[in-house]
Amino acid sequence: MAAVSSRRKIRLASALPVQDPWSSFPRRTLRIQNRSYHTVYDDRRRIYVPGTRPPEVPKPRIRRSRLKIRAANNPVRNVIKVAREYEAFLSRPEVYGYRQVAQNFGISKVMVSYYLTLLNRLPTEFISWMETCEEELPLTFFSLKRLRPVTMLDEPDRRPELVALTRKLIEEMQGDPSEAVPALLELLGESALATPKPREHRSIQLD
Repeated sequence: MAAVSSRRKIRLASALPVQDPWSSFPRRTLRIQNRSYHTVYDDRRRIYVPGTRPPEVPKPRIRRSRLKIRAANNPVRNVIKVAREYEAFLSRPEVYGYRQVAQNFGISKVMVSYYLTLLNRLPTEFISWMETCEEELPLTFFSLKRLRPVTMLDEPDRRPELVALTRKLIEEMQGDPSEAVPALLELLGESALATPKPREHRSIQLD
């Protein structure tokens, strides 16, 4: 009797109609797994577009130079103006040496010497340009750490080294417009780099 009832249950279970799984979810979107469709997201919505997926084109990634990152994150200091402050304080009658200058500004005597060396060994044209320059990128580039090796060179080698540094500055500016850099190149005798060569036009004679 028990065997008959179990067979009857199996027969009834197999005879039950199977419900369509998609009819239970009328708002559910069918995920089409077909080669002729690809997925596109528009405002966080998934859209199925007919056709094969186009090849992905990598977006051009423009990385900022270290110079621009330093200028954005650190305060800009004009090293020549700082050196002028130390020089003006040293010229007071009650000041007798670098020690008093260092104590007044909270730095070491070595740093005072480094800054004053800039005024004594750099070309006068470059010093006057630095005093009037107000652009952030050139002032950030020409720091004490970058200019001190120039002061350690012989006098004939200082100007070419400044020209080489200016070329490097132009590369790190990544095409940003500047009025101070061309003026510096003209002062250093490299006006060809400051302004592009004029385009030559050929004259055409018409009959």
